[in-house]
Amino acid sequence: MAEKKENRPEQEQESFLDKAKEWADKAEDFFEDISDKFKKSDAFKKAEEFLDKADDYIENKVDDFEKSGMKDKLQAFADKMENKTEDFLDKAGVKGKELADKANSLIEKYKKKMKEKDKPEEDSGEELKA
Repeated sequence: MAEKKENRPEQEQESFLDKAKEWADKAEDFFEDISDKFKKSDAFKKAEEFLDKADDYIENKVDDFEKSGMKDKLQAFADKMENKTEDFLDKAGVKGKELADKANSLIEKYKKKMKEKDKPEEDSGEELKA
């Protein structure tokens, strides 16, 4: 009897796997039928035509763009702007250095004035007599 009980779960498991496989096969057949019907529908055909036309339109516009020379013009413009930017940055660096030098000069003058202001004046001793 023990053997019968042990075989039973294996048989149930096999039958469950068989049923699962059968369901999977049925689901696959169902989806194939549905996809075939959908591909034959007017909506699918219209969508396919629309996508084909859109693809052709885009290809034509890309070709027109390439033939127009606009790509080269845009590249030339980008190169020109890059050169102008480099020139501007060079000039800005020079002006920045000039401003920094002027600021340092003013700071040095201010330090010098402050030292002179803090320095006691050498008088002939008039302050001591008073």
